[in-house]
Amino acid sequence: MVRTELQSRVKPRRAAELVAQHLRLEIVSGSIARGASLPVERQLVDTYGVSRPTLREALRILETEGLLEVTRGVKGGARVVGPSLTLASHAIGMLLQAQQTSLADVQVARQIIEPPAARMVAEHATPEKIAALREALAQERVAANSAEFPFAAMRFHELLLQLSGNNTLSAFLMVLHDIHEGVAVLISTGTRSLAVSARVLEYHEQLLGHIETGDGSAAEQLWRDYWTWILPYTNPDSTAVVDALHTRRSFDG
Repeated sequence: MVRTELQSRVKPRRAAELVAQHLRLEIVSGSIARGASLPVERQLVDTYGVSRPTLREALRILETEGLLEVTRGVKGGARVVGPSLTLASHAIGMLLQAQQTSLADVQVARQIIEPPAARMVAEHATPEKIAALREALAQERVAANSAEFPFAAMRFHELLLQLSGNNTLSAFLMVLHDIHEGVAVLISTGTRSLAVSARVLEYHEQLLGHIETGDGSAAEQLWRDYWTWILPYTNPDSTAVVDALHTRRSFDG
């Protein structure tokens, strides 16, 4: 069936793109699970009715998109690794960098969108979510006097987004979060203020308190106040632009 459809459409579109499209749909829909290996090359060639070079081009397309990890050689093969938020943030980050988008612009977007996410966490709090946030806060306290504190604080933000319960909002915010993560590098290598770290911890502890009581309105307002206060510290250089090509820590794991 796949071969018949492919051969009937090979003129208007390249065969490799059609094979890639079919496999892409299988991966994104979950029909082929992350971590699973694709069938061997000979079987794929037979399934799609294409040549080996055409199949390899299709796999190369998916590898470039971050959906596959391809190992060459006699014992090689293709394994599903994507899709991933890191790949999405890198692509969007490059677009923003090409447009000379400032980090302040990204910061404003986070400032607008994160407070409603905090409200959603509070209004749908569970013992498991609260325990996870407590653990993240405990790690912040341990790192409070070290260069690791900005990263620990951003992990608290990351977890908050993941716990919002809205996949669209969470994915969008995580992309912005990953793009803006370079700010944590700047803060960790620059002049650090213990007073600022203490204030961040205080805000995070207060937010956790509102989440524990299920007070969504208070959680949202507190997070708006927090972003207003933290803005000058997390974006000290108003002229800095997005740098998607700079090595950043991955938040996929």
